[in-house]
Amino acid sequence: RGFAGCAPGSGSSGGRGGGGGGGGSGGGSSSQAPSNLRGVKKIIAVASGKGGVGKSSISVNLAYLLARRGHTVGILDADIYGPSLPALLPLEAKGVYGSKSGGIVPLEYEGVRLMSMGYAKPGEHAAIRGPLVSAMLQQMLTQTEWGDLDYLVIDMPPGTGDIHLTVAQSARVDGAIVVSTPQALALADVEKGIAMFNKVSIPTIAVAENMSTFVCGSCGTEHALFDRPGGTRRIAEKFGVPKLVQMPLDPVLSGGQGAQPFVLDPRHSDRPLAKRLGDLADAALLELAALPQRRRSVAVATPASDPRQLLELKCGEERSLIEARAARLACRSALMWDELTGEKLFREEDIPIDVQAKLIRPAGAYAVNIEWTDGHSSLMSLDTLEALPSVQA
Repeated sequence: RGFAGCAPGSGSSGGRGGGGGGGGSGGGSSSQAPSNLRGVKKIIAVASGKGGVGKSSISVNLAYLLARRGHTVGILDADIYGPSLPALLPLEAKGVYGSKSGGIVPLEYEGVRLMSMGYAKPGEHAAIRGPLVSAMLQQMLTQTEWGDLDYLVIDMPPGTGDIHLTVAQSARVDGAIVVSTPQALALADVEKGIAMFNKVSIPTIAVAENMSTFVCGSCGTEHALFDRPGGTRRIAEKFGVPKLVQMPLDPVLSGGQGAQPFVLDPRHSDRPLAKRLGDLADAALLELAALPQRRRSVAVATPASDPRQLLELKCGEERSLIEARAARLACRSALMWDELTGEKLFREEDIPIDVQAKLIRPAGAYAVNIEWTDGHSSLMSLDTLEALPSVQA
């Protein structure tokens, strides 16, 4: 018994199935997959900018919902300093074991394969320097003998640090789910999380706003917990994230009542939270299946000398043209619109008739950054651009 050696640089590196690139089809830095990940079809990273937002609970319940839908699933608890998996599942483990081939044998509970530092070093508190932490995580990710999995769910530690980069460089992550709560401080980190995944070519396929509401136990009415709801929705729309799931606070889950995980207890099936968790699982399955067919791009379609600049939108074999000024007017940035009241903060006549896009850069799988000749910068979802009227060249 014991955890394999954790010297820095141990374990294989490389991305499952190929390096990341534009179009948001997943991250990774190499075309050669670590051998223990070659049987893993899809990897989902669940992340949050701050701790205490319910990310680990959502990760575990998501994994078991995927398993209930007939898929083979594994969970990697990537938080070396504060592993959560042992506290969330009623599984007694005295450690993990090495295989004859030198790999790490995952644990299993209710058909889902598991790995966590909390199982490898039960009861121990980590006081480890950063480079060693990354090496230990890489070892758990690439040396655990996952076998054939449809989905590997990685419960990331909070923040946007070295661990996230290690995962992106060690495996091809197909999509990310970012978890937040509606408070302003947590929302600021949602943008950072999505932006971080964009930089490593991992598309954010959903945002989960946890503890968004509470449901009255007497009348069943759902009430917002915070005075200014909707901040998470604005961020998801700005980045073009295809799914936002708002989850109610549920004392049954937070109190650890009944069988764990929450979604395995049939007594919870009619609770609003169970339905929202199911919505999240269905959205993840749908979006991961659709990503290869949803490669979209935006480019300038007319010469710089043409005062009526047109932008070309491409989605697979389909192409359409939109006017650059129409796109500039559609920008929903805080300089253009009040994010709380929806009040318009500009006059259309102040936007030059001949305004042009001078630089267009992808911002993940669902949005672009556009720098305009009038000095303005826009982060625009591709859905927003596609909704604009198309024109003829």
